[in-house]
Amino acid sequence: MRMRVNSLLELTRIRVGRPARLKKLQFPGFPWGPILAFVVIGILILLLAYPIAVLLVKSFVTSRPGHPVVWTINGWVAAFNDPKLPIAIGNTFYLAFVRVVITSMIAIFFAWVVTRTDTPLKGFIEVMLWLGFFLPLLPMTMGWILLLDPHNGLLNKVFINLFGFSEAPFDIYSYWGIIWCHLAFSTSVRFMLMTPAFSAMDAALEEAGLACGSNRAGVLLRVTIPVLAPAVLASTALGFIRSLESLEIEMVLGVPAGIYVVPTKIWDFVHWEPPLYDRATALSSIFLLFIVLLIWLHRILLRGREFTTVSGRSHMVETLPLGRWRWVTCGLCVLFIAVLIFLPLATLIMGTFMELFGHFDLERSWTVRHWTGAFTDSVFLRSLKNTIVLGVSAALVGTLVYALISYLIARTRLSGRGLIDILSWLPWALPGVLISLALLWTVLGSGAYVKLLYGTVSLLVLAIIIKEMPLGTQIIKAAVQQIGPELEEASSAAGANWLDYFYRILLPLLKPTTLSVAIIVFISAIRDIPTIIFLSTHESRTLSLLMLDHIADANPEKAAVLGVFLVFVIFALLSIGRLLGFRRPSLQP
Repeated sequence: MRMRVNSLLELTRIRVGRPARLKKLQFPGFPWGPILAFVVIGILILLLAYPIAVLLVKSFVTSRPGHPVVWTINGWVAAFNDPKLPIAIGNTFYLAFVRVVITSMIAIFFAWVVTRTDTPLKGFIEVMLWLGFFLPLLPMTMGWILLLDPHNGLLNKVFINLFGFSEAPFDIYSYWGIIWCHLAFSTSVRFMLMTPAFSAMDAALEEAGLACGSNRAGVLLRVTIPVLAPAVLASTALGFIRSLESLEIEMVLGVPAGIYVVPTKIWDFVHWEPPLYDRATALSSIFLLFIVLLIWLHRILLRGREFTTVSGRSHMVETLPLGRWRWVTCGLCVLFIAVLIFLPLATLIMGTFMELFGHFDLERSWTVRHWTGAFTDSVFLRSLKNTIVLGVSAALVGTLVYALISYLIARTRLSGRGLIDILSWLPWALPGVLISLALLWTVLGSGAYVKLLYGTVSLLVLAIIIKEMPLGTQIIKAAVQQIGPELEEASSAAGANWLDYFYRILLPLLKPTTLSVAIIVFISAIRDIPTIIFLSTHESRTLSLLMLDHIADANPEKAAVLGVFLVFVIFALLSIGRLLGFRRPSLQP
């Protein structure tokens, strides 16, 4: 018997959002659950673990895909005999370490301000930091190039005229220029991961610290941060991994200055003629082994320690009164947002109307021809079509896959659900450039029919679904665990099987959450570069990749137009999403 959601709600007399009873359910009317678990685990291993295994194995193969296999260690020897490789490895870890240290401290401050204090404009600050997460990196970097280019940067010219400097005080093509351009996005990611833990912490712990005579800064440093060490360390480890994968900013700012990192070296190996796949996979294997070591160290640091922040007694969620200092915290947050988000964005918009990007002193400096020419360009239109297909397909298919995985983990007694949960986290342990290279080798090294996927938007969709699986699955899983199991019990009593419950009851109840996940996946798909960079061709190129190509071809005017267009699409999508019920999703702690 099929029943509507409203009827079931009346029958069970519960409210969605009430904490669910800790009860795992069997599959009603579906006796072959272990078979489903085996199939799901097999698919996840095929999509997640198998490409990584192929990547490791192919590091000992010198032949190109489709040719007879030649086993050798020459790729490893040649890769590590490169005199520039130690410098690239050192640059990679130096940039990642400095960036993670700086952005983690800023993110802790923001999370504390937004969740634990009475600072004004907290809602605005949180929304703007989420905006910093969604904005694509490359357009924002182009805005900073307009401001901090050592020859024509607007801020450099202002400082030279005001203070009489003999040379530009700022150089965007430098180590600190690369770090600076990463600050807004990296801080937003860390803030997004830390905020749920800060929100869930019992305020009684901080009240006890204040009662013992500590000031508010001391409570933050000696109570809040140590107690929330798992969330802080997890976000730091993830941020370090994400920093290792960074490619586009390092290509645009680092390569002209001779600053190479491991992802740009992998890019060079793959795009060499002929491609040096063995060197690229060897270098990627070392990258992967270090990430595994980082995860192991993270587990060692937290082993045997107690971090209980939510107890069985009444949970206090109170904000600390800062007095007059609340205006200081508000001012610091607004200043960060204005400088790191609004300033480069406004400058980028201005740059789209410049005759020559970055040149303010021409006789005829301003024009609209870059905008009028973009929308009649066949390459732009093809890339726009690819971008829309990629975003919509990844959002729809990915959200459905994440919902099914979340249901299997949170609402069944399948014996393999723990392994499913572990596998769903795996893509977050891998930089996007490794996912892209692993899928490239898997596809090119497979049968003729699988090889047909290369260069298609379908392969890009698969890559994005894999990349966003941890975030999408954990957000939906948290929402599933907030829905009482009585609904499924009632549907079973009414004669419905688990599939009816999943499609006719669970998904409609999860509509706000699935909408949020779909928007996140769509935006991630249209802005992503590292995850799809080795999988696309000229026919399947997206707007983000086209923008990178325009920069490489010394055509920054067209790249700026594409960047502003992408930002406009993201703003429009977020606005429509809010009208349809988009809300800030929460991660499962």
